[in-house]
Amino acid sequence: MDTQGEGNRANVSYDSFISSKPFEFVVGPKKRVFTIHSALVASLSPVLERLVNGDMLEAKTGSVVWDHVDEQTFVRFSQYAYMKTYEYPLSTNRPLTLDELRPLALPSPFPSLGSPATGTYQPPRLPATPSPFARTAFSMAPLSEPTEQSQQVQKGKILWEKFGKQLSSSEPHVAMKLAPRIFTDYRDDDAEFLLSHARLYVFADCYGIKPLMRLSLSTLHYVLVNVPEDRLTPRVVKLLQYCYENDTPAALKDLVVEYVVCRVETLWEKEEIVELAQDHGNFSSAVIKGLLGRIT
Repeated sequence: MDTQGEGNRANVSYDSFISSKPFEFVVGPKKRVFTIHSALVASLSPVLERLVNGDMLEAKTGSVVWDHVDEQTFVRFSQYAYMKTYEYPLSTNRPLTLDELRPLALPSPFPSLGSPATGTYQPPRLPATPSPFARTAFSMAPLSEPTEQSQQVQKGKILWEKFGKQLSSSEPHVAMKLAPRIFTDYRDDDAEFLLSHARLYVFADCYGIKPLMRLSLSTLHYVLVNVPEDRLTPRVVKLLQYCYENDTPAALKDLVVEYVVCRVETLWEKEEIVELAQDHGNFSSAVIKGLLGRIT
């Protein structure tokens, strides 16, 4: 694995970066100005090191325009730069407590609300009338005998357990600690607690910040595993739309598609998902490929 640039931050002493000149970021369509110490920015990745110290105009002026980056994503990036973590997006104005903000390392496998780690796996709910896509996909392996259906349930369980163990939980996930607050802090149509991690992953990928890529993607994974399916379904629709209607990295798409494969019976009842599959052949192909693991 290429780890170039990942260890730079450890070699940047507090006094050296705190005494470095501020680097200016002009962010979003409103062109809001933020500053971060230049030595700290440069330590995060080779791409950012060139931005701050290279031969480009931005390095000479000490300023860059990032009108393609939304303000909240930049704020989380700046939190990561200074604290190695970022604040979980909240819909309420209640301030975070010190306990909630304290970085923590959670054990693996994930402790959860109905996750494989607790042994409380519940097979996905089967709709009364399967969607046309589901009927077509599952017709490749007719379930005429109870034993065959039991095998399919077992395969679904194995698939979910594999998904649950996919990413490490060793990062300091503030978002993980706050996941239970989703039940009280968010409207049913509010997908920001998923989209915020996805946007931050896309940002980190763009600028080669590998530790932040791992942190944001594994935090998104944690939320997908730990939040009950009925609370996630409308939000996952918006997450999928973000992934496939924008230029996003393959690793992000793969993670979300694997979740869809595990929960296809519920998600394929959503008209928006069917429309997405019709408009994006790569999405429907990825889902079908994943379904083969459940029916063979």
